[in-house]
Amino acid sequence: MAADEFFLTSRRERTSYGMHFIGQNIYYVIFYLYLQTFFTDIGIPALTVAAIALVVKIWDAVNDPIFGFLVDKIRFHKGKFVPWLRIALFAVPMTTILIFAIPNSLSLGVKIVWAIIAYLLWDISYTIVDVPILGLVTTLTDNQDERTSIMAIGRVAANLATIFVAVLVPVVRVAIGGWLPTIILLSLIAFSTCIPIILTAKERIKPIDVKEDYRPRDMMNYLVNNKYLLIFYLALFIFYSSNLLSSSLSLYFARYCLGSESMAVYISLAIMLPAVIMGIFLPRILRGIDKFQFFFWSIVSMPVLGIISYFIGYSNPVVFFILTTLRNIPFGAATVMMIMFAPDCAEYGKYKTGISAPGITFALHTFTVKMMIAFSTAIGSAALAAAGFISGEGVGQLAGFNSKLWGIYILIPVIGALLSLPVFRLYRLRDKDVQVMARFNAGEIDRDEANQQLSKGFLSSNSNK
Repeated sequence: MAADEFFLTSRRERTSYGMHFIGQNIYYVIFYLYLQTFFTDIGIPALTVAAIALVVKIWDAVNDPIFGFLVDKIRFHKGKFVPWLRIALFAVPMTTILIFAIPNSLSLGVKIVWAIIAYLLWDISYTIVDVPILGLVTTLTDNQDERTSIMAIGRVAANLATIFVAVLVPVVRVAIGGWLPTIILLSLIAFSTCIPIILTAKERIKPIDVKEDYRPRDMMNYLVNNKYLLIFYLALFIFYSSNLLSSSLSLYFARYCLGSESMAVYISLAIMLPAVIMGIFLPRILRGIDKFQFFFWSIVSMPVLGIISYFIGYSNPVVFFILTTLRNIPFGAATVMMIMFAPDCAEYGKYKTGISAPGITFALHTFTVKMMIAFSTAIGSAALAAAGFISGEGVGQLAGFNSKLWGIYILIPVIGALLSLPVFRLYRLRDKDVQVMARFNAGEIDRDEANQQLSKGFLSSNSNK
């Protein structure tokens, strides 16, 4: 790419960043695609699974903000973010294996206790990896185009990991002895891909003239005054959790509606291949288009395609997979782009409050992502229970269950997308304004110059600033 000569990062750094997201997303996809299925397969009732997910998220409400605060406060000798990645390198695979090691022979009560404790430990370890790897891009470079390129590499890699896990698990789970051997294999692969970034990353960007010695009260002030951070992640939670619900039910849908668990492979390919393709071309597309406008209109198109899919149905597999692929082209774009707005919100927060708090910003992203997993698991499990689902691997379902599952699978994402749109409309940060804020935050221009360069649209929507 011609722009590479202006980048601060090396090709090796950018490749390592992508490799890390392969490993990290292997862990993430294991949880959002298969944890719910694993719990019900070992006999934990669907409503209990929903309760477990909600219990863990109560802890998240405390855990993630505290960790974000710690990331911003603690200064390691060898960097701001990379030392945390070293800790997570071992913690995440260990806790991932622990949760899938629950023996089926245990009593239901012991299974539930084990599930809660292991899930809490995994949740902590995932926070330790997710906040620093997302924040790392702000210390690798201050070039906005370079940040977009690096994050796009990360999202493409993450989507490739999603396809890998989604294809591998249904094919090999039974062949190699069940859930635990499969998870151990995946964890070893993920562990190996997370190593290079620890060895290659150079945290070369340091904050300039910002308030670093802040207290928890300052953290709350930062969050309250960073309205676009709160608006974006509220809307993202509404939109994305409803779509994750559909993905988490893919194995159930393949088993009961399409007649074979192996069909989940093709569903996953139809969902994720568009995201990989969009991730490859998005950096070029976004050079001439404001990324939020592209993101917003991608979401607008999804309910239309979802409603068409619902009424056509799934009786014709070819038509079903064509519509699934088409529906996931805009979803793939949104999936790749969703992380690109966190650095923008961090720049806005720093511009507005004088506090450099990327840890808090990315902690909110991590919290939202984990809340989306929990909410989709909880609502999906509750919806399954309401549809009359009977727990246990290989157990038959009651008459009428398939049609109810189809409605849940298609219509909840449609509703979520529609509900998110009015909230997304309140988000006013645009690429050109963020670039001005970044220049001010880097000390290149003063506030008067920044205010003169900000767009009239942004200034009018922030007139109380």
